[in-house]
Amino acid sequence: MQNIFGLKIVSKLNQKKYRNEYGCFIVEGKKGVMDALKSEKEVIQLVMTRKFADQEENFWEGKEVLFVDDRDFARLAETITPSGIAAVVKLPNNNLSTIEKGKIIAVLEDIRDPGNLGTMIRTADWFGLGGILLINGADPFQPKVVRSSMGSIFHLPIVVSQNPVEDLSALKNKGFEIVVTRPELAGFKQEKTNFEGKIAIVFGNESAGTSREIDELADKSLSISKYGQAESLNVAVSFGILINSLV
Repeated sequence: MQNIFGLKIVSKLNQKKYRNEYGCFIVEGKKGVMDALKSEKEVIQLVMTRKFADQEENFWEGKEVLFVDDRDFARLAETITPSGIAAVVKLPNNNLSTIEKGKIIAVLEDIRDPGNLGTMIRTADWFGLGGILLINGADPFQPKVVRSSMGSIFHLPIVVSQNPVEDLSALKNKGFEIVVTRPELAGFKQEKTNFEGKIAIVFGNESAGTSREIDELADKSLSISKYGQAESLNVAVSFGILINSLV
């Protein structure tokens, strides 16, 4: 049986380099922990206060548990009012073959805001997407993203791309149309675009959009019609609108 991590290591899992070093991430709060336990992900251990253990039902029985006092738990927690329960979960080992079975997958390029990324993961889960390919941007396993995904981080396969051009080319070879979103075209009349096959829809950085190398691989583009005076839409809102139009 694997020895459980002590407080010193668990406290470091808020940093990406230590998540990569130890191959795991942390999820905080009873709902998030329950989602992790119900999923197919490997929960290495739980971390909880004695107060939580005394007040809550023993859903954690049979799991490795590191008990800490309230002050120590507050050191590793990022929420304002710590709940007293967290889980250390093994990082998934996904690749393109994990997500290419889906009809629609999302490609998120350089989404830097953790709240946006978590919301987009949650939305992709809601609409039953095959998975997400991430290119740069926020780490999907940092606490803010995990928290804002509301458990969807455990339901949806996420692949972190090491070579975007190679990965998108591989998807094209598997029959996916690469569709880039073009927010700058929102004020112009669009021709109706029909999609019948498999789609990899690309959403770019909150301010810069998609990169030139990604645009050069695209088969089609897509945008949202604009009727009012707002300059732009939040990328997570745009994501929900366009995914809803495709499923």
